[in-house]
Amino acid sequence: MLFFLPSLLAVSSDPLMCGQNDLQGVNTTMVHYQSEGLVIFPCYAGPRTATAIGPLSVVGLVHHQPHVNDPADVLVQWADAVGNLEGVALAITAGDTLAISIAHSRVPETFPLQSKYIGIAERPRAPRDPRMSAKLIAKKKEVTAVDPVISGLLRRVTSASALDNLEYLTGITSDIKSRNSIHPDGLKAADWIANEFTKYGFTAAKETFQDDYNPNVIATLVGEVEPDTIVVVGAHYDSRGVQRSSATAGAPGANDDGSGTQLLLQLARLIFEDGISFKYTLVLGAWSGEEQGLVGSRAYAAKCKNNGDKILAMLQADMISYRKEGEGIQNGFPNRNADPILIDLVTAITSLYTPEVESCETTVCCSDHQSFTENGFSATQFFERCGAIADPMYHNIGDVIKRDGLDIDGQTLSLSKACVAAALTLLEPV
Repeated sequence: MLFFLPSLLAVSSDPLMCGQNDLQGVNTTMVHYQSEGLVIFPCYAGPRTATAIGPLSVVGLVHHQPHVNDPADVLVQWADAVGNLEGVALAITAGDTLAISIAHSRVPETFPLQSKYIGIAERPRAPRDPRMSAKLIAKKKEVTAVDPVISGLLRRVTSASALDNLEYLTGITSDIKSRNSIHPDGLKAADWIANEFTKYGFTAAKETFQDDYNPNVIATLVGEVEPDTIVVVGAHYDSRGVQRSSATAGAPGANDDGSGTQLLLQLARLIFEDGISFKYTLVLGAWSGEEQGLVGSRAYAAKCKNNGDKILAMLQADMISYRKEGEGIQNGFPNRNADPILIDLVTAITSLYTPEVESCETTVCCSDHQSFTENGFSATQFFERCGAIADPMYHNIGDVIKRDGLDIDGQTLSLSKACVAAALTLLEPV
């Protein structure tokens, strides 16, 4: 769930970024973050000073600590070490990475090794449709009691179904070794997901957005009353290991993001089994290219914007299965790149239908909901905990089903139900 845009190397001459010469012989990975309209591009890594960055009025620093038993503790210690410096403020935490913003034209030379100095550039964001926002505000006022139709549908969401889907996606009951965006087995996963959607009565299509990436899988169920108004529920089916892009390495991706992908399949199945219809159109988006920088969802969301689509809301499920020892079942809504109006509504729905789930805020960014936010649509994400990523197998070949902390009967089931409840409430059964 940390996103990379290698193609941005082509624009390294931008005065807001490091020059090409500064990228020679060092880590040229360009980690992409976005915070309140600012996109942060790492341009240098190593123990050198920041003099090579150039005259920036605002810079950032990312510290990456290799996986240890408790990376959160390491980050806390590191943040304490630099947090007392004048002009330093915490910007982002994501798993084993912490970013701070520094309001200085020169960067202090006392930061530890394994740090990346980064420049900041503006990224435009389209305005939201006020008519869609008004619908969400009105819907929040209606969420006062459990709808027996929705409650009945939620009983069809099961941990057994989650496990069945995850076993196929991670290669236990299939020959899928990786779902990486450029891995040939990722196309096998796309074919299977599309076939499952079709089996459940949806119109499914594999949409190519870039020739060298596996396609998005888009499933549509047309609404009965206002079919031009759309609710999107998404998850990224692509996975990764230590390498963000590999056509050969294994990457089971049980939690990231097999956990969200199984939710899409369960939602399609329960709608089919019940035969229910909705006021609005439902689109299920299984995205590819998320791990390379939201590439697939950005292409889809931009197409929706260009087509003038009326998207009421977009719900993303990304990493909903890991539960840290000693913590209850949590759902963190993102503190950036998401619509607070939608978060307010979905929090109320979650409390109503899954009271065992603690709704809170996460500093994790930026899954595929961000693509929709950028294009002027209301969007948010379901994520497994408050605060930062705690899963020690994040972006690791060890992201498998049978391991400590992967809680299918508790965490996965409850967050799947919470997201399904939100989707059904927005869709309005008829």
